[in-house]
Amino acid sequence: MIDRYERMLQHLLAQFIDTEVLKAVFYAVSEELAEIDVVLDDLQNNRWIDTGEGVQLDGIGELIGRNRKIVSAIAIPFFGFEGQINTKGFGQARFRDYSESFLTSTLLQDPEYKTILWAKVFKNNSLAYGDDTLKSIQTIFKTKNVIVQNAGNAKIIIGIGKKITEADILLINKLDLFVRAAGIGFLFISDFDGYAFGFKGQAFTKGFGKAAFATTFSTKITMKGRL
Repeated sequence: MIDRYERMLQHLLAQFIDTEVLKAVFYAVSEELAEIDVVLDDLQNNRWIDTGEGVQLDGIGELIGRNRKIVSAIAIPFFGFEGQINTKGFGQARFRDYSESFLTSTLLQDPEYKTILWAKVFKNNSLAYGDDTLKSIQTIFKTKNVIVQNAGNAKIIIGIGKKITEADILLINKLDLFVRAAGIGFLFISDFDGYAFGFKGQAFTKGFGKAAFATTFSTKITMKGRL
């Protein structure tokens, strides 16, 4: 790799190539200029969501209004019954005290935090068009297999080509990062494992025996409008 001093010499006109005094001046300032190069490269490449780490991401989060602490969004495993969030059977988890919350707070690690930061950037800059809704869901769930369909009467249908866990649902509701226009509701949200059973012409579908039915969970996700 060519260092700063050598790059400075390459810009000299031919008549100054052998000027030792000028070379000495270049050498004297090249180290300080090299430090500036490092700082500029760091600003350009490491103060970015995809490349940042730790406090760099925290700084971006402060600018866009989304820190990495998620309050009361992670379910603590307690004894419970089928259909209840993050519960286990006899001998697998303790009973929850009457006054004890089943939710706890968490700090997102860098990989998950980057996803949330991008989703927040999209929401902050969105005009809430249909494509914006699609892009926000693709970003949050890290899948291109997403369907957003107009169901009429200010309602939409959402299909997500990835299995959604109870923990995912809790986090989605807490962060409220789905982009949509104010006043738009939804008939249902469904998830499917890459492909779902469907008919010719429908996106991300396969025929009988080739894909399972999509699962709906419309009562579990709360979508707040973008005002």
